[in-house]
Amino acid sequence: MSAAVDLAPSVAGAIAELEQAGYTLSAVALGDGGSLVTVHNFLFSDRWLPESGDLTFEVPYNYPFAPIYPYYTTSELTRREGERPAALQIVDWRGGRYTQISLRAPNWNPQIDTAAGAVAQVAHWFRCNG
Repeated sequence: MSAAVDLAPSVAGAIAELEQAGYTLSAVALGDGGSLVTVHNFLFSDRWLPESGDLTFEVPYNYPFAPIYPYYTTSELTRREGERPAALQIVDWRGGRYTQISLRAPNWNPQIDTAAGAVAQVAHWFRCNG
């Protein structure tokens, strides 16, 4: 990932934190200080079809005061049993067909919540809800 000059410092820090957490990612500046981030080869878990894919989300310009939400993947995720829980909706977004992953953090606290923690919580949800 190459840092763009128009990222808010907190957004650039969130991207660096995700990289330090070991995620392989790409990021595109949105022009308002925020960034569209894609975590490549994100492991949903062996309970899901597909088991892995890209996870995309916006780190908003006012991060960490605004939570990261929602998340998207190009894969049409389903449980191995064939069900799709209510937290997953097929949507048109940015000119493509995506599965929107609606895992909102209603108690987001900018003093303790982080981008890497948010992505880890998504991974935990998929491991526990397969």
